[in-house]
Amino acid sequence: MFDGLFKFLGLKDKPSQRGSVVIKIGLSLYDWFTKRDQLMPNHQMHSGRSTQKRWPMMGSDVKSSATYFDAWISSPERLALELIQEGVEAGGVALNYTMVSGLERGQLTISNHDAVEAIQVKTHHVVNATGAWVDTTNGLLTAPSQYMQGTKGSHIIVDNAELLAELDGNMLFYENSEGRVCILFPYFGKVLIGSTDIPVSDPESVRCTDEEIDYIIESLRGVLPKLVISREQIVYQFCGVRPLPSVNTSTTGQIPRSHSLKQDKIGDTHIYSLIGGKWTTFRAFGEEVADELLASLGKTRVCDTKQRAIGGGKSYPVTDSSKATYLASLSERHPQFSQRQMETWFQRYGTACESLLGALQGTQDKALLSLDDYTQGELKFILEREYVSTTLDVLLRRTSIAIEGKLTEESFEEISNLVADHFAWSQSEREKDRAQSKQVLLDFHGVELDALPKVSKPTLQPTVTENEQLLDGEEYVFNQ
Repeated sequence: MFDGLFKFLGLKDKPSQRGSVVIKIGLSLYDWFTKRDQLMPNHQMHSGRSTQKRWPMMGSDVKSSATYFDAWISSPERLALELIQEGVEAGGVALNYTMVSGLERGQLTISNHDAVEAIQVKTHHVVNATGAWVDTTNGLLTAPSQYMQGTKGSHIIVDNAELLAELDGNMLFYENSEGRVCILFPYFGKVLIGSTDIPVSDPESVRCTDEEIDYIIESLRGVLPKLVISREQIVYQFCGVRPLPSVNTSTTGQIPRSHSLKQDKIGDTHIYSLIGGKWTTFRAFGEEVADELLASLGKTRVCDTKQRAIGGGKSYPVTDSSKATYLASLSERHPQFSQRQMETWFQRYGTACESLLGALQGTQDKALLSLDDYTQGELKFILEREYVSTTLDVLLRRTSIAIEGKLTEESFEEISNLVADHFAWSQSEREKDRAQSKQVLLDFHGVELDALPKVSKPTLQPTVTENEQLLDGEEYVFNQ
């Protein structure tokens, strides 16, 4: 208890467990700060006995627990895509797989990933929002910086029915023996478990290692000692880099998770570097940056995003009855699709499913032979409208097929063929995309399909920035 209190007050810098007093203080402050817009009950503290009753697999060392409510982002990649689409609708231009290759006399040079084409843009303002790559990008902008101190966080997705049933729809936060906060929660019928917090100097090279997987499983045993997780139950793994600021601390856990804005000037060009940030605060951070940039132009922001609905969240029915009414209306307007299909698309895309339904109206859409909860028309719609360039874009960045553990050799082949046919690739282009995709899936995500020869280095590598994901339901924080 006192170790955690001393750490909370800044009187101790070594890793330690927070203790129930600090957790109680933190959750009380959380309730107080959110009370104006509060929709859910306040937090509750529980004794060891009541905790054991609720969580039969819990270890006897757990002395207390707390519950509170929060929200979550189930598909952060799709939210990011919707933000890009709204920017384009407002008059912006989005270029996928494009990198900065120079800045000289106000001329910004950008090129595609193959460096085949390059264009120059005259600008006085550049916003560097490349996350863990901020310093790398600034170097290319001839404004070298040392703003970032990234740490990697690895996660695993496990198919363990016993653990899924134990969670019963809840997210569980717990502290391991080092005082590191770990999480696990239901995720598309599986369980997501994480994470590590390891300093990295090169965000391009990070992987979820075998040692980290052992660490994650061993940490979980500390709070759920009766649980057995085998390596065979791990269907997916991933590693992200937190875009944290460069500061002097004794441990990675002490690095601030808040965001900030750094400014540099090269000639007449202002460079705004976004440091830190997370989904929890992305709207506020975006407004802060916009205000700063607009002020330098002698202008002010004309819209507020606090209550602004995004993408499939527009006109979203929030109650069970309004959802039922909405789905019934969709079924009436699009009778060719089953109720199950309507519900699936609504869950995936929100009210944006109406654009998909409109595009498929009058077509003979068919389910994938290898993955019947996705359809050919659905994936073709994604290919046409969502800036797809590779098979990996579909599997990792537009859908949750891979992370759900649904990817098989058959589904990979069927989807890669759809992608290749859409772009009218030659046989060599098809083979290159397949080989690179399978290599990335194996190296970065532990998904082994067939044993294709390794390619030297994938041109397109997935760089996943860790997103703050919160579960809609009770969240449990445990003190051992």
